[in-house]
Amino acid sequence: MMKNIVLFIMIALMFSACEYEKKIIPSGNVVEVGVLAPLSGKDKRLGHQSLLGLQAANEMQPYLSNGDEIVFKIIDTKSDIKSARGALKSLSSKKLLSAFSFMSSKEMTALSKQIDKRKLPIITTLATDNHIAKESSYIAQVCIDNSTQVLVASHYIKDEKFIKNVGVIYNKKNQYSLVLAKEFRKYFTQLGGNIKFFIDVSTRHGLGKFQKYKKKNIEMLFNTADAKITTKILKILKDEKSDFYILGTDGLLSGALELPSEDLKLFDTLHVVEHYAHNTKRNKYRKKFESILDKNSYAESSYAFLAYDGYQLLRYALNSCPQYDTTCIKHSLQNSPIIEGISNNFTMINAKVKREVYVDKITNAKLEKEVVVY
Repeated sequence: MMKNIVLFIMIALMFSACEYEKKIIPSGNVVEVGVLAPLSGKDKRLGHQSLLGLQAANEMQPYLSNGDEIVFKIIDTKSDIKSARGALKSLSSKKLLSAFSFMSSKEMTALSKQIDKRKLPIITTLATDNHIAKESSYIAQVCIDNSTQVLVASHYIKDEKFIKNVGVIYNKKNQYSLVLAKEFRKYFTQLGGNIKFFIDVSTRHGLGKFQKYKKKNIEMLFNTADAKITTKILKILKDEKSDFYILGTDGLLSGALELPSEDLKLFDTLHVVEHYAHNTKRNKYRKKFESILDKNSYAESSYAFLAYDGYQLLRYALNSCPQYDTTCIKHSLQNSPIIEGISNNFTMINAKVKREVYVDKITNAKLEKEVVVY
């Protein structure tokens, strides 16, 4: 009896695999999707790495189930709100089914009313603001929000590491860094933790102020600053031969990948809250995806991985809406069943993602899983 059951399961899996691998016959039709990406200016690393991930995903699966081909209309938002408004306006004149945004929360919030007016369903992969999915009824948020990241960081520090005294460093000039630092301070304090210092390290004065603190005052450093500023902090610590236990935020390694190799080495042993981990199971799609990214030295880019997941969400929505009805696409992007991402599965509920979150240790420029939070 058991042998028959096993045989039946094996046959079922074989047919399932055949169906999954079934070759799609191109229909000759094209569906155009917009891409709003900062490809120049201060945030160009966000757009550059995300676009590489999106194009790699499209290279691997260019067709929908009906054979229609997905192509992109890419516009540079130039890392500023005025240019972003112009980019979105130019998309309004195109016949687009949906669009990707690789912009930050600041730009997405500023464009929210314009997005609603355009009625263009948008997948945002990098905007982490807690309210971004409520700012516009047409936005679907694929990345974890600030509250989730703060929750994971706080409980990891307090409940996993049993640390109570923390120092916080941030960049006051960056909205993501400032908001995340403030939310962490509030929540960690509510848990009974002590914030020993809260320093803006975006200026020479701030860096000097940080240098005055010695490790004995804190047990961990929570850092929301980007890779360039973090490099300055790490060089200070190296010069002073001080070894801080540091927890950074998502995208920190992605930004560091664009630094000189000697600076990238400084990030070894740092911990980060992330969407992915290097040392997790790889299927053939992830292997192929990473091999494409590796040509540009971005096989560890969480920006690129999030773009892949956003692309899978797009394919689900378009495949679910045969007539490509905007209302159907919007609903499908914001409420989905379980979707197989590049590293782990995720689902969309009321325009916000539900997925695994990791605390990783950076080792040889790779994200090594330490803890998984569901």
